Amino acid sequence: MVSKAMNNMKILHKIFLTGVLFFVGVSLHAQGVCTINGELLNDTLCYTPGSVKKVYLTRIDEYDRFINVDSAEVKKGKYRFKYKLQQDEPVMLYAITGFDNGYIAIFIEPGEIVVRTKSAAYPSSSNVSGTVTNELYARYKLIAERCANEQIDSIKLQSKLRGKEWLDGKEGFEYRNSIGALSVMKCNSERLKFLLDNNDSPLAPLMMARELSHMLNNAYAEQMLNSISPKIKNHPYYRAFNNMVRARDLKVGNELPDISIPLRDGTTVQLSDFRGKYVLLDFWASWCGPCIRELPYLKQIYDETLDKQEQFVIVSFSIDNKEKAWKDAIASKDIDRKGWVHGSDLIGWGSPSAKMMGVESVPKIILVDPEGRAISFSLRGEELVRRVKQILSGDKYYLNSKE
Repeated sequence: MVSKAMNNMKILHKIFLTGVLFFVGVSLHAQGVCTINGELLNDTLCYTPGSVKKVYLTRIDEYDRFINVDSAEVKKGKYRFKYKLQQDEPVMLYAITGFDNGYIAIFIEPGEIVVRTKSAAYPSSSNVSGTVTNELYARYKLIAERCANEQIDSIKLQSKLRGKEWLDGKEGFEYRNSIGALSVMKCNSERLKFLLDNNDSPLAPLMMARELSHMLNNAYAEQMLNSISPKIKNHPYYRAFNNMVRARDLKVGNELPDISIPLRDGTTVQLSDFRGKYVLLDFWASWCGPCIRELPYLKQIYDETLDKQEQFVIVSFSIDNKEKAWKDAIASKDIDRKGWVHGSDLIGWGSPSAKMMGVESVPKIILVDPEGRAISFSLRGEELVRRVKQILSGDKYYLNSKE
């Protein structure tokens, strides 16, 4: 086995943050124009001598890369963007960049948006208003601000009443801890209620996944997911949150994340595109010796199930990061065969799809049933061949077995 250590908590957050934009083609809104009018009341940068001269409208892609889609000159503290949305482009979170200390978060949707920034040194504190989702987001952020201010005011009051010496002592320390925990709990409960009251907004799945779900066990995270309105279940943020929940509970019998599979021709398919078929999902790499030694068994399965391609497909997902090495291996190992699906996002262990499937070493072979549920995570070699043939013969042994 070729191992790669990963931090589980970072993986879960990364799954969401890198996964959300795999589904940007989902249709939710009619074509329109988003106009952004920005004003910097103080255009002086935080760390860099001078002022902001140019700002950028920036998309964050599925690999957490910031990609500038437009730019605007800052003249007398003002700038303007006019962004034409694609047909049925969903409401998504973008960034206005060009600062040296963060960026301005902004939802792109049809309408006119006004951005007021008190200081270019602290762009994240900007006020964004003018469209439905941006107004909603502004109200959501006020919850945390209000709870933090209440905590500060409470501590200041006790310091005034009892003195700084008491506040710095044991009782004061315990008091501050209690007030801090109370503030966090109150803030999170208010934020959750706010999102539930607005569960038909893309803000709901986005913020539930980013800020709330990590505090809950799998069962409650599932309930949180199910609380979102059916109206937005085709939105990229809902699908990404759904994947995050699935990725937290990878086990036999559970539905798997709907990962993206970038193909050799530049197109992308989803795992869900193979619904109705059994899938042998093989994570491998051209440089992985154990992966190469597993290939004869996969080729045997392919050869012996040629008449079952309406029921079964092999999908090989490479965690290579060099395109030539990946494609050369497909050709040289004789696995470039009709119906055998090959995909890779060519970013190695950073692959969001591999992370969502819990891939910490390769080869990793996952058998998937026609409903997208895991049959096995551990079958290899001759046992894998036997079990695949057994399933395709009609014996659904896995329904009564546990790994």
